[in-house]
Amino acid sequence: MFCTKCGAKNPEDATFCYKCGNEIYTDKTTRPMVDDTTVTTDEIVAEEVNPLIDFWTNIVNFEGKMNRHNFWVAVFIMALINIVIVAVSYGTETMILWYLYDLFFLIATLSASVRRLHDINKSGAYVLLNLIPLVGQVALLIMLLQENEVDKKKVVDDPINNMDDKGFYLTAAVFIGIILVILLPLLLNGTL
Repeated sequence: MFCTKCGAKNPEDATFCYKCGNEIYTDKTTRPMVDDTTVTTDEIVAEEVNPLIDFWTNIVNFEGKMNRHNFWVAVFIMALINIVIVAVSYGTETMILWYLYDLFFLIATLSASVRRLHDINKSGAYVLLNLIPLVGQVALLIMLLQENEVDKKKVVDDPINNMDDKGFYLTAAVFIGIILVILLPLLLNGTL
């Protein structure tokens, strides 16, 4: 059984998560929510976790799950931070900061990708598709963009978390396009 807060795998008879201490609900009992309404545990998918905290605190955790929203928010924010670090490192001509950041970012991204694959009921070994140029990387990207079955059944009034696949792919394409527009002139001029 997986913790709904941190995604850690716990024994079936556990009442609290061994990693974060979150209470684990095993049967279909009801629990009161903040606004005095009750929901069953089937309706409780996961408590809101800060994507960056989930990304960095589980840097070497290759077990558990990470939902699509948290994964992509963390990856996009960390990619933007990477661009800032590259600009600062390039301006000061000290690339060691960038190398260290990229090393930690690579490890954290690998573990987050494995947990994201677990979320869609795939083996974490699919992360090795990255080693196949272009075709493998595109196949892995498609897998990482998929939502799990629980999220497909979840009905939420939040427009960001309830974004359909078309809207999500459009948002991802716009973000990638913006990054390319920023980086392409730098690459063509040979400044990167």
